[in-house]
Amino acid sequence: MSKGVNILSEAIALSAIENITKYLPRAVKDGKDLEAREHIAYGSTIAGVTMQLTSTIAQHSMEHSMSAYHHNLPHGAGLIMISKAFAEFFIERHACDEQFIKMAKAMGIVSADKPEDFITALVRLQEDCGVADLKMSDFGFEPDEAMTLAKGARSMQGGLFEANPCEMTDEDCAGIFEKSYR
Repeated sequence: MSKGVNILSEAIALSAIENITKYLPRAVKDGKDLEAREHIAYGSTIAGVTMQLTSTIAQHSMEHSMSAYHHNLPHGAGLIMISKAFAEFFIERHACDEQFIKMAKAMGIVSADKPEDFITALVRLQEDCGVADLKMSDFGFEPDEAMTLAKGARSMQGGLFEANPCEMTDEDCAGIFEKSYR
């Protein structure tokens, strides 16, 4: 989704997405499944390479704000909690439709032809891994924190907003937090 995507980073990212989607549910179900863990290690490593080649986007800034204000929140849990609303923000703006379709295909929806297919694949992965029910409220968040979190995201790692495929204001960012709140 990053504006910095290039031919190399895209190929690597799609491989990471494919491996993680295919093997993470298996690794979660059985931590002794060495084949699954090997593929997750590979996916995680090359996802890190991708981040260095393209830059992460504001979802990471937003989560760092979340865990800065709520120290008991693991980074991955925060990313999961806001992931659907974050992706929907860009889908609603048609900011990177083709990238979403490519990711949906890498996540196993071979016939994907619309960006919303990515949301279907994302939710399915979260359900398959048992994390679809993570709630911000379980980590002490309150609905009225959205703008504080949005401003925190920009002040802590505002540069990542530049990598987004389209502009995201503080109000947009707060709206994602509000939409994600449960």
